[in-house]
Amino acid sequence: MTDYITTKDTAKLVRAALKNAFPGVKFSVRMSTGTAAAWMNVSYSDGPTELEVRAITGWFEGRHFNGMTDGYDDAGTVLVAGDGEEMPREVRYCCDGINSHREYTAAGYRAAQHLIRTDSDHKDLVLFTPEGEPIDNAVLPTGLYVAGHYIDFLYSPTQVAQAILHRVNLCTVTTPAR
Repeated sequence: MTDYITTKDTAKLVRAALKNAFPGVKFSVRMSTGTAAAWMNVSYSDGPTELEVRAITGWFEGRHFNGMTDGYDDAGTVLVAGDGEEMPREVRYCCDGINSHREYTAAGYRAAQHLIRTDSDHKDLVLFTPEGEPIDNAVLPTGLYVAGHYIDFLYSPTQVAQAILHRVNLCTVTTPAR
């Protein structure tokens, strides 16, 4: 027999899974309302990359939106292990999708500045003050290699940092030790 897990109960499981996977990072997990009531939004500052978060949250989606057909593909059921000698149970999550959104704090922007100074040929490139505020009149190169990635769409100091930070896990950089 299949157990159906409501979106509200799935949100609790997502919170617990993210807290377990990324201790010290504060996640906001909210259910949508209205016609999108089966959707969730996960937001957080700094911490893991969005790909790392999606690797966790993807397990809790009962359906996946398919842009090619403009419809949903059923994710099917999953087996959830029980406690001790208890048999696994078959579960279907009622959540249609989980969106994630990552913000960057001043500490995150300082980490991006550090990466630019240590990983690029532009050791003199200063995009942020020590407080993490962007210096909007910074002279930007036409391209930049940072952490093994070439970034060629340089528009503003903030966008340069976001392009860098999009690929960087900031859990150990900006999360205070406990």
